[in-house]
Amino acid sequence: MKKSVRNRLWLILASLVMITVAACGKSSTTAEEKQKSADSVVLTVTNGSRTKTFTMSQLKELPMCLGSAGQIDNNNKITGPDEYRGVALGDILNTIGGISPVNRVKISALDNNSQIFSYDQIANGIIDIYDAIYGRTTTAPVMVPKLFIAFEINGIPLDSVTGPLEFGVMTCQFRVTRESLWVKKVVKIEVIAAQ
Repeated sequence: MKKSVRNRLWLILASLVMITVAACGKSSTTAEEKQKSADSVVLTVTNGSRTKTFTMSQLKELPMCLGSAGQIDNNNKITGPDEYRGVALGDILNTIGGISPVNRVKISALDNNSQIFSYDQIANGIIDIYDAIYGRTTTAPVMVPKLFIAFEINGIPLDSVTGPLEFGVMTCQFRVTRESLWVKKVVKIEVIAAQ
């Protein structure tokens, strides 16, 4: 083999080794970033003077809920139902003493968008339900609607447009709720006095 060809092969081999080492180092950094992300606060919950913060890891230690949920917008366009994984709002509220009929709950997003829910909506699932095929008002025959904080859809984490946390209403297969009830990029839950 000629010396110049051999030198080129060594250069190519050396370049491949450097690329592989760089890729391994980058992969390690990505794992560290994921761990850091899992350890940063993603949700703050308050009830008067009581405050509790959750990292994603801590949130996932609470009892999980898994089920179908979807949305219908003002033009009757239906999205889902999809399979969501998350934590029931009631279970999150129980970490700061729960709520009573004299309370309401405010769910706030990163952009300050918020929704307020009554005790009956949270405790008893008093939410309007729509058929996921025709968009007509119906009932949820299998389960009472459950208000929840989602962190996963169809087996994958929520994307940056929606998550890492989204508030929604879990119903059952072939049932959806109004899009206006859902809150993307949830960062705060507050127990407030009913008016």
